[in-house]
Amino acid sequence: MRETINHIKEKRRRRKNVIFLTGGTGFVGSHLAVELLKKGYFVILLSRPKHNLDAFERVQQILRWHNFPYSENLKVVNGQLTKPQLGLDDEVYAYLLENIDEIWHCAADTSYNKRKQLEMVNVHGTLNALKLAVESKCYFFHHMSAAYVAGKVHGVCKEEYVPQKEFHNAYEETKHKAEGCVLEICRKEGIRANIYRPSIIYGDSRTGKTLVFNAFYVPIRMANFFKEVYERDIEQNNGLNAEKMGVRKTEDGKIYLPLRIGTVENGSYNLVPINFVVGGCIAIMENCLDGGIFHLINRNPSKLEDLIIFGEKFLNLRGIKVVPENDFINQPKNALERLAYSYGDVYRPYLLDDRIFDARNAEEILERNDIVCPYLDYEIFSRCARYAIEVDWGKHLFSISKEEEK
Repeated sequence: MRETINHIKEKRRRRKNVIFLTGGTGFVGSHLAVELLKKGYFVILLSRPKHNLDAFERVQQILRWHNFPYSENLKVVNGQLTKPQLGLDDEVYAYLLENIDEIWHCAADTSYNKRKQLEMVNVHGTLNALKLAVESKCYFFHHMSAAYVAGKVHGVCKEEYVPQKEFHNAYEETKHKAEGCVLEICRKEGIRANIYRPSIIYGDSRTGKTLVFNAFYVPIRMANFFKEVYERDIEQNNGLNAEKMGVRKTEDGKIYLPLRIGTVENGSYNLVPINFVVGGCIAIMENCLDGGIFHLINRNPSKLEDLIIFGEKFLNLRGIKVVPENDFINQPKNALERLAYSYGDVYRPYLLDDRIFDARNAEEILERNDIVCPYLDYEIFSRCARYAIEVDWGKHLFSISKEEEK
């Protein structure tokens, strides 16, 4: 190994270690960057221009959203993960080679089935980050992966790398490939590596705040969209379109949506809030110096039935019910069901998941640090859904942050 455990402990204790972080303007990466800065670490953050903002302005924007001031312990470098030498000029790249001690690789593409794009970011981008690790004096590589690199398997998924050929989508496949690259190259070069595998991440369980509105949020957004469209039709158009879809308003003022959601026996939806994931990652980073693979999952995964109850209560709906998958054989999908399935079909493997994630490596550390993943109850559900609607599913994300500053 490049450095001894005692050397790493001492550098971290004195906060003399320099951390290079990718994906720092994203959901997980920005939370980790802020947490590392709060703890006094020096962070070099890779950022690129986007949406008429330069790299530095993007970081400032995301820090404002986090209500965290720009820190003297933060250095922003303008580059791009998928380009040679991370898109950095020679002087900046040379600075990184001389100074970085650890790398947190959080950048990823989560678009599920855009294979070329996923390969470029999740595999090629990871190889670029690893190239920097190899060429520099870096002694620890922290890789943000996903529990679903397990692919199309059933039963227990252990905290280890298992070669796999069948996946539900290209996202799972490319993240699996990236893990293999991390383990192989770090082992060869004597770089310690931690791989963090969260399940499906949603917003902060305490505040409801989030930067992304995929996965957990998609069914809520879909149901809210149906409600708004057909309630407006009922009020302004005598419900002509609603009637065609079997939608109506009940006597107690609720919108009735004739929606069946198919499920499987023992299926569940493993959801973890961002605050749990970040707390777990930092605890593992600071307590596991030998390297390893860690599942950050919910020991009490959500049942589809409970999420539907929560959604109906929050949105003032009725009519949505869980049925066995073979129910659609006897009674084919109605028009509304066909529309709903086309809207969120990519997420169905995670709603019907019977994989069980062994988390003994992670939980041994989490328990010692009193870090517990909360069960997603109605209070947390409504808090997260309310925030998503408040920012219009991300459209007003940063404009609201500006208003809060005033």
